[in-house]
Amino acid sequence: MSPNTNLLVFSVPLAVCSQFSKGVYAIIGLYDRKTVNMLMSFCGALHVCFVTPSFPIETANQFVIQLRPELQDALVGVIDHYGWTKFVYMYSSDSGLSVLQKVLDTAAERNWLVTSVNVETMTEASFLKVFQDLDKRKEGQIIIDCETERLTGILKKVKYCALYQIVEQGKNAKSYHYILANLGFLDIDLTDLRKGGANITGFQLVNNSEPAVSRVVQQWMEFDNKDSKVPKSGLKYTGALTYDGVKVMSTAFQNLRRQRIDISRRGNAGECLANPPAPWGQGIDIQRALQQVRIDGLTGHIQFNEKGRRTNYTVSIMELAPSGPKKVGYWNEDEKYVTTASFVRGSNETSGLQNRTYIVTTILESPYVMLKKNHEQLAGNDKYEGYIVELAAEIAKHVGYQYKLKVVSDGKYGARDPETKMWNGMVGELVYG
Repeated sequence: MSPNTNLLVFSVPLAVCSQFSKGVYAIIGLYDRKTVNMLMSFCGALHVCFVTPSFPIETANQFVIQLRPELQDALVGVIDHYGWTKFVYMYSSDSGLSVLQKVLDTAAERNWLVTSVNVETMTEASFLKVFQDLDKRKEGQIIIDCETERLTGILKKVKYCALYQIVEQGKNAKSYHYILANLGFLDIDLTDLRKGGANITGFQLVNNSEPAVSRVVQQWMEFDNKDSKVPKSGLKYTGALTYDGVKVMSTAFQNLRRQRIDISRRGNAGECLANPPAPWGQGIDIQRALQQVRIDGLTGHIQFNEKGRRTNYTVSIMELAPSGPKKVGYWNEDEKYVTTASFVRGSNETSGLQNRTYIVTTILESPYVMLKKNHEQLAGNDKYEGYIVELAAEIAKHVGYQYKLKVVSDGKYGARDPETKMWNGMVGELVYG
């Protein structure tokens, strides 16, 4: 289901009721800011789950399962990392205003100076004026919050986009730094920006180096859709979210079947057009099953909290290096912002070790790296002991950098899979980051 902003009063209720009358168990689809409230109202009243890759929203409706992770905290983490206290926030309301609201709330708490600019209907002349004003005020730190599709169109087709003007108008000096506030950094064609030397930071949800992701992308590119007149392109993060949504629904129904829970539409099947609408009796069982799904998908670990929002997820932090997009860190709810690599903008891609935080990948093996007996009461590097732990501490002290010990998740030193040609273990951590 995709929103049609024309004739919304009729199209959305009819679409929901049409699906409901066909005996659907859950709906996967999209919403926009014009249709979201109406969809939430219907799904809540009918007890039909709406699984969506659309932008996250604040809602108490338990029947909304939100596949897209929230970006607010990760963005604030990056702002903190770069030490920004004064910046411009350019946004489009097509993806809601929750990220902007979080930034403004944080700005009020920390005395940041934030100038917000709605770019949704701005013309080329308007953009030029904005950047001329920024030049005069010497404000070179800018966040751009747009859906990937809109941002790509702005970059490629509509010359009024801020980033396009950076290149065309020469606004890509070293003093300018831009953060793209969406989850598809690698979905955007940044070729012209790289040539122009612009400083660009962004977020990437899909790890393209994962074997499972590579296989699906290859299948997607090889799929021959004869009815499609659109040239085949790579799988974008919104497509990956939709793929994961289908997998979440499939897993939930498999779990219900194993538990022998009756979710048939017999008996209390609900009534969409009743006044008030009659909810489906088994809807709560499906809602609970969807919310309890725990799987690894194309967009990483998939888990939902009691409000149906993604939790325990990881987002890669990317920067536009001279050679192309480069992963420089990651953010998650537990560790917050963690630096994994760095480069000096405008010069070489490597930088000194001093005043940096690095990941030291390792494996548990006595007497080199071991968990202390009271490790559950400790945090970070303090949980470990052993020869390598002591050596890492001494090297860091002499060179002058910060580090974080990270035990490899699969407990392996590293071997290459003969079929996928991908490395696992510590070698995989070093190769893929």
